[in-house]
Amino acid sequence: MPESNYDSWIAIAIVAISVLTAWLMNTRAPKVRAFGTLLAALGCFAVVVWFANILGTGVLENPKPNQTPMDSAKPVLMWGQAGMALLAGVMLSWAALKQFGNTEQLELSAANEAERYGRVSRLLHWTTAMLFISLFPIGMFASMIPEDAWFRNQYYVIHKSIGVLVFILLIVRLVWNQRSKRPDLDSSLKPVERRWAHRVHIALYGMLLAMPLTGYMMTSYHGFPTYFFGLEFEPFWGKSDAYIVWGTFHKYLFPYLLYIVLGAHILGALKHHFVDRHAGALKRMVS
Repeated sequence: MPESNYDSWIAIAIVAISVLTAWLMNTRAPKVRAFGTLLAALGCFAVVVWFANILGTGVLENPKPNQTPMDSAKPVLMWGQAGMALLAGVMLSWAALKQFGNTEQLELSAANEAERYGRVSRLLHWTTAMLFISLFPIGMFASMIPEDAWFRNQYYVIHKSIGVLVFILLIVRLVWNQRSKRPDLDSSLKPVERRWAHRVHIALYGMLLAMPLTGYMMTSYHGFPTYFFGLEFEPFWGKSDAYIVWGTFHKYLFPYLLYIVLGAHILGALKHHFVDRHAGALKRMVS
């Protein structure tokens, strides 16, 4: 067991808030959905508050010694993530205010429908998305914390616990997709847009699988345990320099590739909704 378990409770709280937000955003009553959107906005603002708090630790100014030239970009990326969280919080707050005036009831079945995703897919999608996005700043900051800092391991407990859960949720999502067929892509999309949307979806699933797996391999070959909330699992094999290879993928190659893929996914959805005026683009997964 970890030396203390408050880090596990923090991870559980992040998961509980993510599940609650995903559920509220897709309930029947419009005002409850608006509250769910507002809760998502508050989550973004919480990231900004957390970032402001860690500025006082001195880690961003004096991080763990760089292992590669790419490590020197981490403080800038942390500032960028805080800025994106602030922007997302403002946009979600605005969307929530608009939703409070909505009177449309949302009738959803558990299974997917021909034109939109069902309640189960939506809950899995948004819970996984919020947890996965939370891994970015937590993991990046954890890798910057000097090894003699008392709070370093606590961040890894949170990061690894959520990472394992994201992997489990993805497996559940893949199984569910076999039981309940995903809706076809929006008919308003052009052929080239449909091809790229399909490619981006495949890339996202691949990255969601690759990031936890490479993280586990890197950690295990480095001789460190894997945490899952209050549980601690020792590596199944001994220490090896192979952690350098796995770490190269987990810490350097895949994250930057993921920024591109995830950014394309988000920008594509926003383009269909705001530029192309495809009214049903976002409503397929959230209403």
